[in-house]
Amino acid sequence: MCTLSVIQFGDRGYRAVHSRDEQRSRGMAYPPAWRTLDSGLRVQYPTDSDAGGTWVVTSDQGVTAGVLNYNKPEKANPNTSKSRGEIPLVLIDLPDLETMLSTLQAMDLSYYATFTGFAIESAESGVRMLVVQWDGTELGVVRNPDDPFAPIAIASSGLGDEFVQGRLPLFEELVAGNPTAESQDRYTMHRWDDCPEYSVLMSRKDARTVSITSVEVNGEDEPMMGYQELPENDPSCDPVGAGMLQ
Repeated sequence: MCTLSVIQFGDRGYRAVHSRDEQRSRGMAYPPAWRTLDSGLRVQYPTDSDAGGTWVVTSDQGVTAGVLNYNKPEKANPNTSKSRGEIPLVLIDLPDLETMLSTLQAMDLSYYATFTGFAIESAESGVRMLVVQWDGTELGVVRNPDDPFAPIAIASSGLGDEFVQGRLPLFEELVAGNPTAESQDRYTMHRWDDCPEYSVLMSRKDARTVSITSVEVNGEDEPMMGYQELPENDPSCDPVGAGMLQ
């Protein structure tokens, strides 16, 4: 359960915002920290305190990789003995998006639950993005690195991804025609009062939006990762949780 939105930021940079929806029973994640991989690459990412790994990682080279759930009723989850949070850390250490794609295509993904994976880079020609989906049987390519970049939103829900696709026309309305950090943040914090369980800022009895991670890359300076934990049972961001306390 998550929502990802990506816009161009400056001449050849980008801004990615990943809102993480999780079960209330899960532990709080560890906030982002810089680390150095064995290859010498410096990366920054938050850490899942339950399963390890991460949902989004960025490098000092201006590359970002991450995962979201992919929930389709007709697709059965395969063996899930490995955490999907490992995948961004595998991808970020590879030299380019093409190598990331070929690596994923060569991997035995049967150990992972279904997922949407993405990677973004800032290049001389502009922003490039890869999006793939593992459905438990096949790895499909949703966006190739050479496809012209356009603002994009991806939405997933444990209730079934089909229930939250209303977040996509909302993105077109609020962000696509005016792709700024301000419009993107309005989108990320948007809630339909009559259906908070389907909203971008999600709140329901068993789950909620727990955090928002943003990455800003301008193609020149060191990438900036922002991280905001959202308080549980706060009426402004978790109305269902607040209502359960009454």
